[in-house]
Amino acid sequence: MTELAVAVPEPIVGRSLWGNAWARLKRNRAAMFSLYYLAFIAVISVFGPMVVPHEYTTIYGDYVRMPPSLSAYPKPDMIQGALTDAIKRMRADIKEWHQDGSRVIVTVTSTKPIDDRNIRYLDRSDAFDDTRIENKSADGLEVTMSSAIKQQYFYFGTDNTGRDLLSRTLMAGRISLAIGLLAGVVAGVIGVIYGATAGFAGGRVDEVMMRIVDVLYSLPFIFFVIMLVVFFGRNFVLMFLAVGAVLWLDMARIVRGQALSIRRQEYV
Repeated sequence: MTELAVAVPEPIVGRSLWGNAWARLKRNRAAMFSLYYLAFIAVISVFGPMVVPHEYTTIYGDYVRMPPSLSAYPKPDMIQGALTDAIKRMRADIKEWHQDGSRVIVTVTSTKPIDDRNIRYLDRSDAFDDTRIENKSADGLEVTMSSAIKQQYFYFGTDNTGRDLLSRTLMAGRISLAIGLLAGVVAGVIGVIYGATAGFAGGRVDEVMMRIVDVLYSLPFIFFVIMLVVFFGRNFVLMFLAVGAVLWLDMARIVRGQALSIRRQEYV
């Protein structure tokens, strides 16, 4: 007697809500492009400040409100102005100057003997560095110096105080991400605990807790942040607390509704 082969049906594997949402997202090209773009922005905001050559707090007094440029500063037409400003601080006058490759050679004169320490005024400039005395007259009234041209790159330009806008933009992105993530975590924790407690307790406890949420909802968020800044000043922790103190209200209502629906179900 031969046995008949019986086809065993394959088990049906269900798809989770996350898997369903991810499949729908991948079918939307615009959404996927936005996802990759936001991920790129997040990566450069986190790691960009480590790569850029300028600190976001550094002030370049010689480069105020510079336009964005891919070439180095100082521009050829800016060298003479920067040199003149530095020499004026030495209380001397430029007799002649010329550029030799990446260095400038300048001869200055004064009515009083020029102190060798005055070359520090060139090194303090944002345009020059490594200043050396090449020649000095016997009476000290004429000095020839050479200084290296310090090349600075400002791809996004500078602001009205001479700070690099690229480094400040990347740092602003990093702070925004940090505040959003940390405030979201805190808001989620507070909202879940508060909403679950209100939904589980029910009755008067639920009413009192949700009326508190309604009162907090009525407070204007902008004025709340301004009040905190006035009393406590500007700092990272303040922004984190201000955002987290408001975001948990929505989470509390959502969790409370889910807790009430589960609480009313029949269980064996």
